[in-house]
Amino acid sequence: MNQQAAKSGVLTLVFVWFTTHFGGGFASGRQIISFFVEYGWYAALMPVVAIGLQAVVFYFAWRYAVEHRLYDYRSWALSFYRPMEGLFSSLFEVMYLLVLLTATAVAFATGGATITTVTGSPYLLNTFVIAAALLLLTIFGAGVVRKAAKYIAYLIIAGLLVIYIPNVIVSWSQIWENIGALQSGALDNPGTFGGALWSAILYAAFQTCALGAYLAHSDAIKDAAEAKKAAIGGFILNYGLLALATFGILIYYHEGIAAEAVPALYIVQNGIGAAWMVPLISVLIVLGAVSTGVNFIYGMTNRIVTWLGSRDATPASPALLRKRSIASSSVYVLLTWSIAQFGLIPLVARGYGFLGYVGIVVIIIPVLLKGFLPGLFKSVPVPAPRIDA
Repeated sequence: MNQQAAKSGVLTLVFVWFTTHFGGGFASGRQIISFFVEYGWYAALMPVVAIGLQAVVFYFAWRYAVEHRLYDYRSWALSFYRPMEGLFSSLFEVMYLLVLLTATAVAFATGGATITTVTGSPYLLNTFVIAAALLLLTIFGAGVVRKAAKYIAYLIIAGLLVIYIPNVIVSWSQIWENIGALQSGALDNPGTFGGALWSAILYAAFQTCALGAYLAHSDAIKDAAEAKKAAIGGFILNYGLLALATFGILIYYHEGIAAEAVPALYIVQNGIGAAWMVPLISVLIVLGAVSTGVNFIYGMTNRIVTWLGSRDATPASPALLRKRSIASSSVYVLLTWSIAQFGLIPLVARGYGFLGYVGIVVIIIPVLLKGFLPGLFKSVPVPAPRIDA
């Protein structure tokens, strides 16, 4: 394997992680408020905890995937959770399905509503266009998804830097003034260190619920060394931009930005370049919705196609694999599009708030234990066992 291919594989995982992480909640700033800024000045510290924890978990998960050649989440879970794979692989499946349905439906809703706000076009039409884009990106396989993730990541990174860097630089003294006022009590600081730390852990756990989407692309790397590089690169990118956005929001803490429905929009409306940054943040929200949706859809499609293949007497032809991929993606896109249209998001999202807690039990604790203390677990033979539905 040449050096250029290795670099490409590492960047693939870095960009897939970032584009999945950067959804509507990140783009709008609302998620940053809920998990970090609501805890006052501790928001300046906790993004490194949240992203650092994710990086360690993803490194161990990717390393296991490449060492045992397990690239769909069901195969990975059945092998990884031995000798309790019956319980934990089922919990992983339910957890991942819940986050898949909710996150993809919210991607449709967020993207459609944003386009409607900017252009005045019908919401139904907008969600249909987004659905068509997600379907086309997904059915052409991992290569297209990875290229899309790379180029979307470039656009999002550039947009975030353009929005936040000038505002943070110009308002640097105001940021530290607000942090100092929060520390001294001059500004109401509703958070405690323990509460802020727990919220950062929950954020990490919630984000690791998307592990299945990342495992689907772990075949882009070849060994543990590349998994480590991807985890380090992903940490630098995700932490850097999350911290930058957090500092951007802290500029207006004293003005009550925490109560804003779309904090990022408030920043561009009250900061530098308001006239042209408003359309830019709208574009970023749509890109975030598309990037999250396509990565989740591909993760599910890969799982279904792998499961169907495991039941074939002989290996399926490329044409049959393509048909299965198109059918699986189409059904899933239609299902999540319908959820977005018919107001079922609150129903599906009822368990969304519990995903962080579930992620701690199902992903973070087992992955850290097996990663740091592999001797506690039985060795897992290769190849992986046959997949059951």
